[in-house]
Amino acid sequence: MGNHISGGVFFGTVIQGQRIQLTLPREITPALSGLPDRTPSFAGREEELSRIVGELEDHPVVTIVGMPGVGKTELAVQAAWRAWKDEGRFPGGVLIIDLQGYNDRLRLPVERALTQLLGALGVPDDEHLPKDAQGLTRLYRSVLAAYAEQERRLLVVVDNTSGEEQARPLLPTGGYHAALVTSRHSLVLGEARTVLRPLPADAAVELVRRVLGEADGRVGGDRVSAERIADLCGHLPLALWISAALLADLPVMPLAAFAAQLAEAHHRLDTLSREDRTVRAAFDLSYQRLRPEQARLFRLLALNAGPDVSTEAAGRLADAVADRWLESLARAHLIEAPRWGRWRFHDLVRIYAEELAAADAGEDLAEAEQRLNAYYVETAAAAALNLNDLVALSNDGPLSRYVGSLDGGIAWLDDEYANLLATTVRAQAAGHQGLSAVMPTVVGGYLRLRRVLPQWTAILQRSVSDSAALGDAELTGVVLDLFGLALQEAGRLAEAEAAARRAAKCFRKAREKFRENVALGHLGRALARQGRYEEAVEILRPAVDRLAGEGGRMPSRAHALKDLGEVLLQLGRYQEAAEFSAEAANCFWQPIGDEISEAEARLTEGTALLALGDPLMSTVAFQRAGELFRPPEILVGLAATLNGYGCALWQLGHRDRAVELLREAVGLAEEAGDAGLRADVVGNLAEAYTVLGLTDEAARLAPPHPPLPAPALPRPPGAPASAPAEGTGWWRRRGWPSRRR
Repeated sequence: MGNHISGGVFFGTVIQGQRIQLTLPREITPALSGLPDRTPSFAGREEELSRIVGELEDHPVVTIVGMPGVGKTELAVQAAWRAWKDEGRFPGGVLIIDLQGYNDRLRLPVERALTQLLGALGVPDDEHLPKDAQGLTRLYRSVLAAYAEQERRLLVVVDNTSGEEQARPLLPTGGYHAALVTSRHSLVLGEARTVLRPLPADAAVELVRRVLGEADGRVGGDRVSAERIADLCGHLPLALWISAALLADLPVMPLAAFAAQLAEAHHRLDTLSREDRTVRAAFDLSYQRLRPEQARLFRLLALNAGPDVSTEAAGRLADAVADRWLESLARAHLIEAPRWGRWRFHDLVRIYAEELAAADAGEDLAEAEQRLNAYYVETAAAAALNLNDLVALSNDGPLSRYVGSLDGGIAWLDDEYANLLATTVRAQAAGHQGLSAVMPTVVGGYLRLRRVLPQWTAILQRSVSDSAALGDAELTGVVLDLFGLALQEAGRLAEAEAAARRAAKCFRKAREKFRENVALGHLGRALARQGRYEEAVEILRPAVDRLAGEGGRMPSRAHALKDLGEVLLQLGRYQEAAEFSAEAANCFWQPIGDEISEAEARLTEGTALLALGDPLMSTVAFQRAGELFRPPEILVGLAATLNGYGCALWQLGHRDRAVELLREAVGLAEEAGDAGLRADVVGNLAEAYTVLGLTDEAARLAPPHPPLPAPALPRPPGAPASAPAEGTGWWRRRGWPSRRR
């Protein structure tokens, strides 16, 4: 057979030993190649789109990967149109083929995919075509080479591949043509790789608006509800498109009503369904390709109540080494790794996993959840051990029946804080009294260290009733004591006093003298915060001595020392205040590492030393307090420190620096919203301006609003003020914000 077609391209013996010539089509048109039109609702991917189009110029293979429904195909189509028509990078045209790699029923075999591509390239599907993949691949690459010889560069879009092996036979070789490949799995087919994430918040809302159309004003009229819908969809383009399409079907439906439907988590995936497009079906295709051990872990991960899970916790869930399974789930983009060693779901994937777990009657979920809870309690207890006086991991400690001894640390608690909180909330909702009572107590010292006790007030109130129901007086005392501290931080001082008294009573009943003295120390603190200073001293002073005499651990005695120093400062007993505060600061500094408590103690020490007429030594304490208060959210403490530091420097003759610090303190007090402290600092600064003859500047310092009533400390002689007039202003009203990361 020796046909000759003018203008054709000659191929050697490639088809059953026969010599043929073919005529290549002038251009691969969208109709021929199957390239869909660009979707007008496309939004939020301009950066990725520009990068991918640029990469197609320099790289033979560009990959786009990401979770189901994230918009990989649409981005590939947009990139193909821009590179081909808008920028003319592919004069030969564009081929696109959907391999249906995750659908076992529709999955395209390699032979069929090659036959379709050859047909688009002008090779007829007849009896002369090879039937095997190897022969079809040779012919396909020969045709691509012919296009290259004619300088007709092609772009091949290989969509929805399940992996490298399915895609590789379809990729051009030789480096002239380019391929754009999409997959739900991570691919290693070249250097240019894009991992597609859900849309940014504004882009997610914009997608909904574009699908609804310009004539539909609901997004503009109710932006809050539109943002709520976007959040409930997890900013996932498929979910957003379905939501917008459902809203378009019902033009009279308010966005707020649809958002309320989506807010029902147990029905959200049912809501996100329209005709043949459903979010659940998209997830099904990925889940069905998992191996049994991967699928089991995927279901078990839904038992973790918090936002992410560590590799170690996942291993406890699975009761096996889970590293490789987690990595495989991440490669399939069913979970993601925000950083190494931690794993999380997309919100909608979590709901899907929870559905699977709930429907799996053969999985012993209760045992897996029990293993996970035990891991969190045991490790948290060990990690916070040096911060807790009331929790001892001894044979007869109150938690010995619940926890064991493991190594850990503050960094672990920082990482797991959200999980510990969520686990406790879920335990209380499920009526798990033991976990409800134990979890807050094992992390109590950490909650105090990080100033997050107010977040646990409601949880601790429930923990008190749960511990009482368990009939354990000692454990009830521990929870009551922690509850009292949380009430103090929340400003509910009368309730805090009552809780501390009840805690001490529980410890007396359990014959726990050490813990009773700890509770009494906290009672003294509650009394002091109510302005009952003499009563507070009567309780705090013996508590401090007893805690030392009983060999008490450092945290509770350090806090009692600090509280005692603050009360003595209010009573004008400056020498004792300085001594107790210095001792407390040293305790916080070395073994505990509680920087903010140390700063508070140093502030009290500096104030007392300044009142004693020792401005030089006070500057040492103020300087250290200022260093520790420097995190920008500790505004009240820093303002009070700079106020005292400025007064000390003024007495030492450093007037310019003193004024500079006092001015900074005014700004910090304003930012913190503490009118009383601002009034104190303004008084010192105005007096300084007056001494310097800057009467106009002094006059401009009038407070923007009336100060809070707060009795000030007496000022020893000196100008403008020997001691900052914090009074009750800086420590009774401080209410430090959370120091969580």
